[in-house]
Amino acid sequence: MTITYEPAPPTCATATPTITGTNANNVLVGTPGNDVIFALGGNDVVDGRGGNDIVCGGDGNDVLSGGDGNDRIEGGNGTDNLNGNNGNDALLGGPGNDALFGGTGTNTNDGGPGTNACFNPSTGPGCF
Repeated sequence: MTITYEPAPPTCATATPTITGTNANNVLVGTPGNDVIFALGGNDVVDGRGGNDIVCGGDGNDVLSGGDGNDRIEGGNGTDNLNGNNGNDALLGGPGNDALFGGTGTNTNDGGPGTNACFNPSTGPGCF
């Protein structure tokens, strides 16, 4: 039997960014509205703030937060820390050893390939 990991469709690859970082280490801050933030390479810190955001980490070890709203956060390659905060969020770690914290709301925590730690206040620990 062969089990193949198939990640969710890469929203980051098909979305048009409203805020874009560089391949260096960036600190990127969203707006109170809906944002699409591409951090690209580097070890980045991203805060989406309010709104329903798409936050894309890219390569590097990133700390990504969606803020309030229903967010989609994709870590990309590297050891990433994803925080959903308030709202119904989709957290997708990607390749690497990631930590996913769902926050309040109905969340999906998918750590992807690697050794991952996931926590959702309504269901407790575990990635799914």
